[in-house]
Amino acid sequence: MITPEQTAAQKSTLPRAWGRFGKAIDHLTDISQPDEELVATCVTLNPSFQHRTISTVGTLMELMNSTNTVLAVTNQRLIAIATGAGGAPRGSHEIPFEGLAITGEGKKEITLRWADGEARFRGAAKQQLPALVQALRERIAPS
Repeated sequence: MITPEQTAAQKSTLPRAWGRFGKAIDHLTDISQPDEELVATCVTLNPSFQHRTISTVGTLMELMNSTNTVLAVTNQRLIAIATGAGGAPRGSHEIPFEGLAITGEGKKEITLRWADGEARFRGAAKQQLPALVQALRERIAPS
């Protein structure tokens, strides 16, 4: 089970002023399975979020959507937690390591493909991304 000590270690890697995403990292203790350990986390933009409005009201409406994603690598799976701008979790999706592949990576982004889809996670916290990529590489088969 993911422990508060493991989540605290991951929260300490959050960029300055990004502490609000600690709520989503703490949520991992609630959704973890027995014998599951947290290895790495990374905050990114939600792959499906697009900023299109120019008005204040439109921007506020957009911010009610899931704007960010916290990716969490455990010893058993990859978990994607959708969050709002305030960092609170709004749901999660499990991605098994079997069939998962890294199909692209950049300075602040990673593209993943798995049996049910593909997603490009942009705007990643650059100090968290290398640990996430390394943890994934250690757990998935080469594509």
